Amino acid sequence: MQYGVPQFINVEDKIVGPFTGKQTVCLIVGGGILMLFFSIFDFVFFAFAAIIIIPLTLAFAFWKPKGISVFRLILNRVNFGVSNHLYVWRREPDDRMFKAAQKVKSSKKIAEKNVSRNRIRELAWLLDTSTSVNLPYEVKTRAREGIRK
Repeated sequence: MQYGVPQFINVEDKIVGPFTGKQTVCLIVGGGILMLFFSIFDFVFFAFAAIIIIPLTLAFAFWKPKGISVFRLILNRVNFGVSNHLYVWRREPDDRMFKAAQKVKSSKKIAEKNVSRNRIRELAWLLDTSTSVNLPYEVKTRAREGIRK
């Protein structure tokens, strides 16, 4: 038995004309608040309230910065401000640590390794020709390592 697979699951259904359900509810709430202010307060206060309420209503209904509704964006910011954050402590270098590291470096004298040209050629040849089947990777003539040319 075959079933139909929904094709456009990320598109919201249009409820009233070109508006989705969320947009319709937001516009009705904004219009209701404006009607309430018009019936209760004088015209000057209503005009100032309308200057604030109309853009907010339109923003909540239609504006989606970065694909997120304004309501979800405000909820995310409030949740971020209220929730705990994980702070990772990183040890800052101390003068004592720096001095100890300097003593260790100065006490260990690093011997300078001198590698001959023949050894470099042999290693280059090994890197060019060796595969996972062709083992071992080391050159058989390691006795000549100390010889310089």
